[in-house]
Amino acid sequence: MPKNNVVMIKINADQITNHLGSPYYLLVGSDPYLQHYAQTQLRHTFKQKGFDEQLTYTIDNQTDWSTIYDSCQALNLFSNNTLIFLDFGDNALNTALITKLNTLSDVLTPEIALIISLNKITKTQENATWYKALNDKLVVVNCVTPDTLQLPHWIKSHLQHRQISIEPQAIELLCYYYEGNLLALTQIIEQLKLLYPNHTISYDQVENNINDSAVFTPYHWIDAMVANKSKRATHILHQLKMNDLEPLILMRIFQRELILLINLKKSSEKKSLKQAFDEYKIWQNKRALYTAYLTRCDIKNLFTTLAKLTDIEIGLKHDSQLQIWDNLTSLMMQFMGLNQC
Repeated sequence: MPKNNVVMIKINADQITNHLGSPYYLLVGSDPYLQHYAQTQLRHTFKQKGFDEQLTYTIDNQTDWSTIYDSCQALNLFSNNTLIFLDFGDNALNTALITKLNTLSDVLTPEIALIISLNKITKTQENATWYKALNDKLVVVNCVTPDTLQLPHWIKSHLQHRQISIEPQAIELLCYYYEGNLLALTQIIEQLKLLYPNHTISYDQVENNINDSAVFTPYHWIDAMVANKSKRATHILHQLKMNDLEPLILMRIFQRELILLINLKKSSEKKSLKQAFDEYKIWQNKRALYTAYLTRCDIKNLFTTLAKLTDIEIGLKHDSQLQIWDNLTSLMMQFMGLNQC
């Protein structure tokens, strides 16, 4: 394929309207709102450019790739430009799928536009033939749900784009109640715009219209506890309960975290924390968090918390009506050193 001087760029989904000139897009991340927004913008733009035929393929290990290759090669004088959309869903790239993408990159023509949707791609996978072949024309679009630190900036950018003004304290409120759920977040923002047009929306106006629609995983709860953010940890635990998370799953994840922290604490008594982190393969972005927790908390408290967690699990197996969520709340406070440390 001919090369040009355009360098592959990486953007956030909300920037896509400024980057609609490429034939190839890679949407990385599983946020439903961001994926839908990016796909809608791209499909509409390609339609305007004459790509009237838009073919969508859901990709898994059983996909018939010959059909996809044929759609690239069946063009003739009477054919329209074609947009091919490959949706990998929750399926991760493996060697077989990478090989298929390598072959696809060889048969692409100027009449073919391509959108690929992936949950994630690793640095190693970015060295694949297909990725390098598309590199100079590829736009990589970040569709990962903004985390707790990124969300305020995302909301401000979204409000600016929609020409909506909201008091700063109200933005904090939106972050608290809608973290992890951009679809519900954008819907409440549109509702507020309709209710209070042409002026700055106040904290009270936001508070009177919100619902607690935040979406969390057990790992958000663990991180909040390790960071000693009691208000956030309590909010997350409440949401997990409201969303009917199986308590045993939560306890298993908490148990693994406690054992990891105990091992890190023991290891750090004989070597540096950095060496302990290296030994247990702790991600760089988690090391400051663990350092702060391990510095302030005694290993005895970790053992006590682990023993209490075991008691709660035994009780749950014998009595399904046990006040499991109250016990987990108490255990959470114990872990954060708010009961003792």
